[in-house]
Amino acid sequence: MSGISSKGLEELKNNGWLILEDGKKIKKEFKFKDFKQSIDFLKDIQPSADALDHHPDVCIYYNRVIVELTTHDMGGLTDLDYKLAIKIDELYKMKTSNL
Repeated sequence: MSGISSKGLEELKNNGWLILEDGKKIKKEFKFKDFKQSIDFLKDIQPSADALDHHPDVCIYYNRVIVELTTHDMGGLTDLDYKLAIKIDELYKMKTSNL
């Protein structure tokens, strides 16, 4: 399993992901209208996470969902983190395009 390329990291940063812990983790906050939309977003993420067998750390604060990604068993970021981050961004755009 390979790490995220510098081009991939730059793309994630441009999409609002924060690079944490010396490049070992990425984090992003997503905002919604209410708690129900926050929960629905998490439900939207679940199939993609299961398909990749890669699951994010998530905190929900009413209308905010904070997602953190890292590959724990590799001790840092991998292509799985990149793929899931891109998918999560796509899901967020679809969910919020009607707001």
